[in-house]
Amino acid sequence: MNTVADALVLILIFVAIALVGQYCVNRFVAREVLEVHHSAGEAMMGVVGTLFSVLLGFMVAGAMEKYHDAQIHGELEASNVASVFRVARGLSDIDRPRIRQICREYVDDVIDNEWPKMEKRVKINHGWVTYQKLWESVVSVVPENDRQSNLQQGIIASMQSLGENRRARILLAQKGMPPALWGVIGFGALITLALSYIFASQFPKIQGFMTTLVATALALNIWLLAAYSHPYSGELKIEPTMFRLLKESVLTAPDGPSRYLHDLKPAQ
Repeated sequence: MNTVADALVLILIFVAIALVGQYCVNRFVAREVLEVHHSAGEAMMGVVGTLFSVLLGFMVAGAMEKYHDAQIHGELEASNVASVFRVARGLSDIDRPRIRQICREYVDDVIDNEWPKMEKRVKINHGWVTYQKLWESVVSVVPENDRQSNLQQGIIASMQSLGENRRARILLAQKGMPPALWGVIGFGALITLALSYIFASQFPKIQGFMTTLVATALALNIWLLAAYSHPYSGELKIEPTMFRLLKESVLTAPDGPSRYLHDLKPAQ
């Protein structure tokens, strides 16, 4: 329920329910009766409307924060892969190409395998194999000197951060809003619409237009909540932009040793 088509369907459903309910009330309840209960209905509408708007606002804000966190975790994960790839250039002729090649495989797995699965909100298994290979290649490095030992420590620190952001990304992709909360939102919206029927009007078409606007606003807010609750799918889905940029601009570098390493060798 997080595409433009879903938004239109949700608006149509809410508007239909609102207009049918208003028609039934105007058809079977005398306007004089509604006018008698106008004051009580106005007070109830103020209380319920405020409570529901505050609840819905907090939930949308929380979903937007989750969406922002998902963006940050993906960008940090890609940045950590870039750090591992770059720092590995200072390692030996055996470790350097191995680690850098696994970095390329990991980015390919994230883009081609994990991201489509996150969009469908299914369990991710494949990418963990490459992630474990990258860890094994890092911890199996045997430093030849103090410089390589320091580089290995830096790579391990980047790998730890990579793992934390990876786990957070996958968790946010699979975690949605509980059905009970959706039930609360749905019932709250219906109650808000029902209370609007108490207000009698001599101009049914104008009242119907206003009811349509209220129903549309409720539907759009609920759709926004659904769209932000699933950050990797739908109209507002997060794309693997940083990983694609990493693949196109960073991982294309050759695996040869650094051009400045010869300056570190003692003079003969």
